[in-house]
Amino acid sequence: MFRALLRRPEARLFFIISILFFICIHSIDAFLAPMMLEQGIEPQMMGLIMGASGLATLLIRFPLGIVSDVVKSRKIFIQISLLLPIFTWPLAWLEPNALTLYLAKAADGVTAATWVLYNILFIRYFDRKEAPAAVALLALAGPLGVFIGNCIGGLLIHYFANNIAFFLSCVSGLLALLLTTRINDVHDAVKAPTLQACIDGARKQLADRSVWMIGLLATIVILVPFATRDTLTPVYAEKLGAKAGILSLLSNIHLVFYAVAVALCSSVFYKRLGVMKTALLGIALQVVSTLGIPFTSNMYIIYGLQALAGFSFGMAFAAFMSLSIVNTTPDEQSTRMGLFQTIYSLGMFIGPVIMGVMLQHINLPSGYIVITVLSVIAAFMTPMAARWVYNRQIKPTENLPENSQLAAVRERP
Repeated sequence: MFRALLRRPEARLFFIISILFFICIHSIDAFLAPMMLEQGIEPQMMGLIMGASGLATLLIRFPLGIVSDVVKSRKIFIQISLLLPIFTWPLAWLEPNALTLYLAKAADGVTAATWVLYNILFIRYFDRKEAPAAVALLALAGPLGVFIGNCIGGLLIHYFANNIAFFLSCVSGLLALLLTTRINDVHDAVKAPTLQACIDGARKQLADRSVWMIGLLATIVILVPFATRDTLTPVYAEKLGAKAGILSLLSNIHLVFYAVAVALCSSVFYKRLGVMKTALLGIALQVVSTLGIPFTSNMYIIYGLQALAGFSFGMAFAAFMSLSIVNTTPDEQSTRMGLFQTIYSLGMFIGPVIMGVMLQHINLPSGYIVITVLSVIAAFMTPMAARWVYNRQIKPTENLPENSQLAAVRERP
């Protein structure tokens, strides 16, 4: 399925841009938390800096989706956002302190807020029946981009100074910006909605309990890697003697298995389990992988738990991404996806912040335990959320084709 989707030249180019996008906004995350603690930045402030990108995304993503619809363009917003890390990360390299690092991570968050526009543009390259598979395919750009960024960043830190890796975000953002000049803004100007239509669409989605429930559950799911993989686990591994290469390996193990799980969702898990059961199994495995790390000092066991963490996150998050566009029409996909991504951005913010506070005032294992409890709660709430989504009413003429992939998974929520 994925190979067929990538046969189209415009889809391949857009997929490459998306990989560069993730290198730009996440390549330094695996190393930044322990790097800041080494520089004397307090754990609480470290958590705030790591969560700055999530906060910026939370504030900007939903209104950005509405404005981009009104001005009949999405590409221009993608291009403007890529300029921010191009300028802020060199500033953090010149003067690495809490303020410049906060600004750089906030810039990453503003850039990350445009991810909803990437999703909508990419979906427009395909028929509506291919939309779920297209979403799953584009989700692969995340782990691939961060994997490449971790490898290059780890090499730069190993052979040069720590801060030199900041330029990786700058260079990848610049390359992505240049390539965006070659993509088409797939948008029918005749049918472009008015501001009032966008506001009405936003109100409709804001009043829809199903998108809020799916978004809140996705918040917990995405909180897990931002709180553990990017914050607690690098700090814990460094206490066990891990250097830059090990930190890169830990993050990449997570990403590789995340990518494998996402790739298997559409072709294997959805067909055999259905979307809802895929999400449930993913959350259950997240509980196991999270709870195990702070109770072992064996790095090989930690590697295994990190692999399980990545695989489980890929299953759960891809499932919630697919659930977010179930029973939706093309004209509401942008607003709904924007709201969904805005809601789960909360996890990208509060995860590192809470872990920073707990690391400073309690201890490291307590952070893992809190994440485990939240995941258990999410597992109990997932079946109810799935029922709300599948029972969501749309006009008969707007139903998805019964021969679509989504119709197939609808039978087994």
